[in-house]
Amino acid sequence: MSACVLIAEDDPYNAKALAALLAREPYRLEFASDGPQAIEKAQRLLPDAILLDVMMPGLDGFEVCRKLRLDPRLSEVPILMVTALDDRESRLRGLEAGADDFLSKPVDSLELRARLRTTVRLNRFRLLHEERARYQQLFELSPVGVALVGKDGRIVLANPTFMALLGVGNLDQLQAHPMLARVAPAHQAECLGCLMAVLGGDLARQRVETAFLSSDGHEIPAEVTVGAVPFAGGTAALVIARDMRERFEAESRLRSAYGELNEAYEKTLEGWVRALDLRDQETQGHTERVTGLTLELAETLGLEDSEQHLRRGALLHDVGKIGVPDAILLKPGALTEDEWQVMRLHPIYAYQWLSSVPFLASALEIPYAHHERWDGAGYPRGLRGEEIPLSARLFAVVDVYDALTSDRPYRKAWTPDQALTYLERHSGSQFDPHVTQVFLRMMQSRLGADGAVPPA
Repeated sequence: MSACVLIAEDDPYNAKALAALLAREPYRLEFASDGPQAIEKAQRLLPDAILLDVMMPGLDGFEVCRKLRLDPRLSEVPILMVTALDDRESRLRGLEAGADDFLSKPVDSLELRARLRTTVRLNRFRLLHEERARYQQLFELSPVGVALVGKDGRIVLANPTFMALLGVGNLDQLQAHPMLARVAPAHQAECLGCLMAVLGGDLARQRVETAFLSSDGHEIPAEVTVGAVPFAGGTAALVIARDMRERFEAESRLRSAYGELNEAYEKTLEGWVRALDLRDQETQGHTERVTGLTLELAETLGLEDSEQHLRRGALLHDVGKIGVPDAILLKPGALTEDEWQVMRLHPIYAYQWLSSVPFLASALEIPYAHHERWDGAGYPRGLRGEEIPLSARLFAVVDVYDALTSDRPYRKAWTPDQALTYLERHSGSQFDPHVTQVFLRMMQSRLGADGAVPPA
């Protein structure tokens, strides 16, 4: 990119003359016809050099120079003052204002080109040096590890963070071995492929999670980004490494806290179930049995991923009965129609109590829908077929089986064969036919020679 030279000259003839003298030079020329315009253009363009006429109306060159030096972005831009004044006092004023050099009118073309060329070159070198110093400072102070790996696979440069990550004290220790020797054996093949792809030009950048080997042999998990950069007339790999130990430790603590919280949830649910069992002595043990059998059926159906919400739903399936009066819930005989109306409210009570608990949202399907029927004749919403959540459909089969094979005040327990026959007879009306068939096969495979079903 060509250097930008701003010419501040109020006389159009003189401005054209300067432009003509610089016509063959590789500069992009910009012009200002007075002091305020010179300041505005300098602030906008940030030129590489300024040719500033002293004698301008309004703001003279001295005042313009002083104002430019007050702007941090322009304080180091070379300013050559062009003046017909050749006295010592004027030059001192210019130096005090911040001028770097002077050219006398009429301007000598060779002198102009030579001084401007030297000034621009020195300014660009200074800017390059300052920019390099800034990058060096960023490199040294970077909170992430940065290293440069040559095509021979050895580390050329590394910042203090990278050396600290690997537990080495100086660059010589790093350069004693190839980069891959600093990578844990299990990750070396992946890292080698990454370096080869970047250095070979197949990939501009690649990110991997790997593990380095510290000087004492410990593995250090790290997130690494590798990119190709020009270096020494060729290409090198820039490696940016972020120490992942703190993140992994934080994730471990988070998992532990989540596990503790989840265990607290489970204990709370179990406490609710025990409270309900203590209230209804006749169904004690029912909840544990149906929960175990539900999980077994779910596994048979390939629903292992749903185990947690199935378990919670099974545990809480009758929690709504807490809202049913004892006179109805504990009645030893058959319920009247009015009493049944009250009893059928327990799924609604369960929904009202549990729907506001976020971690029980997916478990709510069983307490709310396990009394729905495949033919739509169930309650509380009269859902039909696959409108009924799958978890509630499979639980319904298990729930009825356990109820039929348990003693109740109003009847004795049925045999497993009798209960399975009942389920088969009501498959497609009360129960999901596919779920029923899977349950029948599962239970028949567990029947002993004497007809007894081993415990779940």
